[in-house]
Amino acid sequence: MKKTESSSDAGITILVVDDNAVSLTLTTHIINKLGYKALTADNGITCIDLLNTCRIDLLLLDIHMPGKNGLEVLAYIRDHQFTLPVIMISGSSDIEQAVFSLKMGAYEYLLKPVDADRLQITVKNALSEFELRRKVKLFSAAITQSPFAVVITNEKGIIEYTNPYFTDLSGYSESEVNGRNIDLLKSGKQSPAFYRHFWQTISSGKIWQGEIINRKKNGELYTEFCMVSPITDHSLRITHFISIKQDISQRKKDQEALAESEQRFQELADLLPQPVFEIDLNGTLTYTNTLGLDMFGYRKEELDKNFNYLVLFSPEERLRLQTNIQSIFSGLPVENHEYNALKKDGTSIPILIYSAPIIRNGNTVGIRGIVLDISERKRSEQILLEMNQTLEERVKERTRELEMTHQQMILQEKLASIGQLAAGLAHELNNPINFVRINFATLQEDIADIRELLQEYRNIRLIAEKGSIPPEKLQELREKEKEISLDTLLEDLPEIFKESQRGFERIGTIIGSMRNFSFRHAIDQRVPFDINKGINDTLIIARNEYRYYAEVETSLETLPPIPCNPEQINQVFLNLIINSAHAIASQKRMEKGKISIHTNHDSNAVYCSIADDGPGIPDETRRRIFEPFFTTKEPGKGTGLGLSISYDIIVHKHNGALAVSCPPEGGTVFTVTLPLKLQPNPQNNEKP
Repeated sequence: MKKTESSSDAGITILVVDDNAVSLTLTTHIINKLGYKALTADNGITCIDLLNTCRIDLLLLDIHMPGKNGLEVLAYIRDHQFTLPVIMISGSSDIEQAVFSLKMGAYEYLLKPVDADRLQITVKNALSEFELRRKVKLFSAAITQSPFAVVITNEKGIIEYTNPYFTDLSGYSESEVNGRNIDLLKSGKQSPAFYRHFWQTISSGKIWQGEIINRKKNGELYTEFCMVSPITDHSLRITHFISIKQDISQRKKDQEALAESEQRFQELADLLPQPVFEIDLNGTLTYTNTLGLDMFGYRKEELDKNFNYLVLFSPEERLRLQTNIQSIFSGLPVENHEYNALKKDGTSIPILIYSAPIIRNGNTVGIRGIVLDISERKRSEQILLEMNQTLEERVKERTRELEMTHQQMILQEKLASIGQLAAGLAHELNNPINFVRINFATLQEDIADIRELLQEYRNIRLIAEKGSIPPEKLQELREKEKEISLDTLLEDLPEIFKESQRGFERIGTIIGSMRNFSFRHAIDQRVPFDINKGINDTLIIARNEYRYYAEVETSLETLPPIPCNPEQINQVFLNLIINSAHAIASQKRMEKGKISIHTNHDSNAVYCSIADDGPGIPDETRRRIFEPFFTTKEPGKGTGLGLSISYDIIVHKHNGALAVSCPPEGGTVFTVTLPLKLQPNPQNNEKP
């Protein structure tokens, strides 16, 4: 026995099963000496356990063993479909037993004592044969389960084998085509010359591959990609051909659809009113439509030769363009897409490019875009620029005129308010004036009586100087004092003077409030102002407008002065107070309503709320009350400018806020917010 160890033998594991320790040791020694790895077991149960837990390439199995004997183990292997060669070993030369073992699947039957050379040859043959069987089985499974149709014919084209996929492809079962010529698949779409070339190629021992249109059993045509290879014997004589076929009908349809789609895209692109283009990552122009060729003056052939897109742009634009292209590749935004382009003849044209990256499988592979010739737009922009310069001057002039008109409207509204209040102010002044006039007449009468009484006293004094005073004169004097009610007169005089003083103060207060209300600062002038004083002056001026309809309650907290135009702010207060009074009056209630005025402040602003218990304002009307000339009053009782002007004064001129709300319990609340510090005028203010 020669020791033959190879790289493949070293990885082979042989299980030796024998209940005889001497025989087990001897056989194991031979196996190890042959270069195989040996596992041992002394009974059938252990053998089965090792078969289920270890990789075993060959089994040397003793027949006679206690418990499960060798034949029972062999039956177990057969029933559980183990695929390994089993060599039975026995001390008995029973022919029937040997035959039975072979019928049950044993590879060979050896007698003890085992001859080393015989064992070596038997093991080697068993392993080789089983490896060959395994490969044949693998090859058979591969062909049977192949996703391609496999056909084997003899040298004359008679079919000898087809795999299952051939049936799926052609509709013919294996039994239907075996023994028939492969020509049964012909569709008639290929010419005789095609088939002559086909047979010449494979008959010369070469491989043929290509597309063939064949016919299925049901008559349906299909396109297959076919590869035919000759099979030769030991003398290199061609004995068979093997064909591997793949149905590519759907692929052909997809290719045709793709070609049609590309053609349609080309035609549609040529119909576009702007040039379209594509470039790759190297900057090569890969596509443009007909209009793109026309715009730049090139022929299609000139752009098919690795044409770089930079040639189409002015030199001074190329660096910026490359930067923008890289930004697009990186997914970064690009602000300016306008460039100066160059035609083939060197003419410069302004263009605008809209572009986006071309994404394939998540990767950027190029850029696609459209080009707009903006020459006409540039000319229009130049004309507009010139017109704008003129227009800006006219707008500034018109703005000045509108500002003056607006100020005149404010003044007219103020004058209208004063005119509206004139009768009431006259009445307010007339009351204290009449009071003073009546007191003055009373004083005239009282002084006349006092003068008359003083004259009598003087006469008594003269008589007294000449002698004694007659009693009748003293009695006359007493009668005179009684007649003019001297004691009462002396008591009333101080009160008459006080009442007259209050009348004068009331007149002064009204005149002072009128003076404050009518005083005019410059339009844009801002001076520190206590809005509480403005509210009090306004209440005095407007008293006749609300005194018959509403009681006014004030809750005026101490406020810091704010920078404002006092006359404009007073105008707002006047408009809001009169509106509240008119709203209450419109209800024609038997009892007076109530107007509540409250002021407060925080670190940023002062606030004034003017609330009434009138009918409130409907939602639809509330959305429009700040619009110019919008009014719900009867004709002749309102211009519709009061609230619009008030909004403009508070929001636009003082950067404050004027809000209106209607609480669920009824009435209306206007809230004025004015900042404590001067702020720049906002660019845009929308009305609520």
